Amino acid sequence: MAKRPSRGTASNRQVTMSPLPNGLINEVPVAYPVADTSITALQVYHNPDRKPSDDGPWDQEADKVAWLDEETGLGCIMLRQQNGTISGYVGIGPNHPLFGFEADAVPVDVSNVVHGGVTYAKACEVNRFAREAYGKPRQERYTVCHVTRVRLVQEYRTVQTTKDEFDHEDLWWLGFDTDHPGDLIPAGHRNVRRRGDIYRDQSYVYGQCVELARRLKSLANAGEQDSDSGNLPQLPPPHDNVGGAA
Repeated sequence: MAKRPSRGTASNRQVTMSPLPNGLINEVPVAYPVADTSITALQVYHNPDRKPSDDGPWDQEADKVAWLDEETGLGCIMLRQQNGTISGYVGIGPNHPLFGFEADAVPVDVSNVVHGGVTYAKACEVNRFAREAYGKPRQERYTVCHVTRVRLVQEYRTVQTTKDEFDHEDLWWLGFDTDHPGDLIPAGHRNVRRRGDIYRDQSYVYGQCVELARRLKSLANAGEQDSDSGNLPQLPPPHDNVGGAA
């Protein structure tokens, strides 16, 4: 049975070096090397069912990494998709000017910061032990949800998942994909791979997440200043408030 982790914040927990990921490898933060640096990862997962069968740079990459960006304090996630590509996500809270905005309503100067623009905008996919609602647990290894809470590893039949130790917090996740024209799709059929296609590796996605986090933080700071001065930023309304939206 897994030990109950402490309730300390990520900043005062001991950071340990991690081996090559294999399943959920950490119940405490671990040092994870990426992009010529090392981040303090709060979650590191290995999802064998999403790992491309061909050899490639993805062999040495984890399939889900969640961390807090040190400069902005925003939660970030890199998650491998079923086609082998990696998508990136940054979470914002209810007080952020873009909270609740659909992907196509995100201002261009924010969306264009990341590869292919912002294509994902959703609330947390709750990592609860949803046996009553779904008949099986939600698998945190695949979800885009908050990363700041300590969790307990749980076992339900043969599926490993986790259960929130604290009440769920509201976050809105903005994300991007790396399966656009010119991107190499690792799990795609070899016949559709074109010469010159580039695999957007974890280092690349990490850099994009960081850029998005900084832009979102800058926008939040500007919104706070305008609010204090009585001038609110002129941003388009969320998509679901637009007439005719589904």
